[in-house]
Amino acid sequence: MTKEDFEGLPDDDLGALRAFATRRTYSPGTTLFRQGERPDALLVLERGEVELVYQTRSERLVVQILYAGSSVDHLAILLGIPYPYSAVTLSEATLLRLRLDTVGTLEQLFPEIAFRWLGLLAHTLDRAHQRLLEMAGRSALEQVSHLLLHEAAEREEPVVELTQEELAATLALSRQTVSRALHDLAQDNVIKQERRRIRVLDLGKLRERLPR
Repeated sequence: MTKEDFEGLPDDDLGALRAFATRRTYSPGTTLFRQGERPDALLVLERGEVELVYQTRSERLVVQILYAGSSVDHLAILLGIPYPYSAVTLSEATLLRLRLDTVGTLEQLFPEIAFRWLGLLAHTLDRAHQRLLEMAGRSALEQVSHLLLHEAAEREEPVVELTQEELAATLALSRQTVSRALHDLAQDNVIKQERRRIRVLDLGKLRERLPR
């Protein structure tokens, strides 16, 4: 590929990448890649939600939930390492797939895109660090409340598409502990548990569960 192939590349990275990517829609529960595999393409989430899952012999930990506009683990591609976790669709999801040679050409011809990807990586690492600090020393109720607030803000709606099992995996808590916390919040009319999701009824009351 030459620079002429990329003439007219717009400022909107997601819109720009569509011209050079294949586009595919996946059903919920589809594994996009597995922990330990080596990346052969860059995946960009156009629509839906994807969870990154770290699996041990005895535990399943949800590392992060990704939303539209996110690249699905650019860290492994930038560092040239195997995927440190698996990626699984939470809902019906549409993704753009760019071959690594195409990604390399884009980075060479348009370094501003590579720079923004590095900024995204730094932002992702910073969020992970902040999450560790924010969760440290908190009770189970406070951790559940914090996660529900975070996910509602990310989705920009008061509905969190997570089951009790997924909440427990994300927070590294037992399902019973998470169930008790959700029961307490539901008893106070802060949330309503629905099938495979949680509806936040009162954001103000939910924020009151967090330490000042």
